[in-house]
Amino acid sequence: MSGTRWLVVALLVALPLLALQASASEPVEQPYFGQLSDVAGAAPDRIVVVFQPWVSAAAAKRAHQSRGARLIEKGYRDAFHVVRVPALARDRVLAAYRRMPEVVAAEPDYISTALATPNDSFFFPYQWNLYDHGVLSSGVASSFGIQAQTAWDTSTGANVTIAVVDTGIAYEDYGKQYKQAPDLVGVTFAPGYDFVNNDSHPNDDNGHGTHVAGTLAQATNNGKGCAGIAYSARLMPVKVLSRNGSGYDSWIASGIRFAADHGAKVINLSLGGPGDLTVLHDAVAYAYGKGVTIVAAAGNESSAFLGYPAGYNDEVIAVGATRFDGRLAPYSNYGPDVDLVAPGGDLSVDQNGDGKGDGILQQTFWSSTKKFGYYFFQGTSMATPHVAAVAALVRSVHPGYSVDHVRAALEDTADDLGAPGKDTTYGYGLVDAAAAIGH
Repeated sequence: MSGTRWLVVALLVALPLLALQASASEPVEQPYFGQLSDVAGAAPDRIVVVFQPWVSAAAAKRAHQSRGARLIEKGYRDAFHVVRVPALARDRVLAAYRRMPEVVAAEPDYISTALATPNDSFFFPYQWNLYDHGVLSSGVASSFGIQAQTAWDTSTGANVTIAVVDTGIAYEDYGKQYKQAPDLVGVTFAPGYDFVNNDSHPNDDNGHGTHVAGTLAQATNNGKGCAGIAYSARLMPVKVLSRNGSGYDSWIASGIRFAADHGAKVINLSLGGPGDLTVLHDAVAYAYGKGVTIVAAAGNESSAFLGYPAGYNDEVIAVGATRFDGRLAPYSNYGPDVDLVAPGGDLSVDQNGDGKGDGILQQTFWSSTKKFGYYFFQGTSMATPHVAAVAALVRSVHPGYSVDHVRAALEDTADDLGAPGKDTTYGYGLVDAAAAIGH
């Protein structure tokens, strides 16, 4: 592991997006600009320390005090300590911790970001990403959707919990600030946690997590709005990213461990950062060891380098993004560690002829946590929940499958879009929901 620690950022492509107003009989376009935090990188005054399991709380306290560090947080179930130090002294204090035999790892705390670049009224013609192959949108072209229509004849994700480790979800009416998204009424939620504010109300104050949650399990066949893929699954909101779409990797590590300990069988990570960190990899390995399928966004830099946690290839399914015609989206990362691709959208084109840029449509809010609309987003953040939701469909049909069996079901049945077999552009190919549940 490198000695660096990242803040993870929600992966959202910063291009104009379009909003469909829920109250309009004909969708109304509004400008929307996704925002990336500009604070990705190592926090100058935070260090994450992992002690040997035999180190007592008193000994750890003495270690912090003797190095001029102040304990400010503990990881979920005391998996690690986060300390604050003077910014100019961080590297010196890091070196001091690393010389201690009692310390397994000491790393800067990095920042990551969210990765965004039926009879439901907007299913046709806008949700091309869910269509069966060969279904025409506006009579223009055949969609490279994920075969959800056929898959729904067999599975809708019942009895599976999907953890949405993100900016939270607009899942409840809480206080004066938060309202449940209207198209999430009827969705079942498992109790979650907010690691940003340290409370049990992981409400979304950004909009990213709510959009992701919609693709996973939006209320479906309710005669309005959009459909979700695994719409009978339970969603567990785990807030690890703040209102600006960024969060410390220590928060993300705690969120992953929490989800694994509270019954999640699938974890969706539409986020990423550049830090290959001990605490983050340990958390991923912990969840994998408990039989959790972990799906993460490959990133939106048009690069062959994957950030983390997508880069933890042994434990994580890394997802790139495609557009309507099945080609890799221009922003999507690629390379040998990409495992699968799924629709992430491309707002710069209208290949299906519906009069809108070809983004991924779901309900969320913009500018106010109480005002909802239907927004087209693009990014590997949007691709990731397609794969996570299909994993939930597989686990629902095959509850005895191991995490490796689930992965094989997804990869062995993917639609091969590139060179035969796994390639560096599409991985194993486009996830196919109908084929995966029959594996």
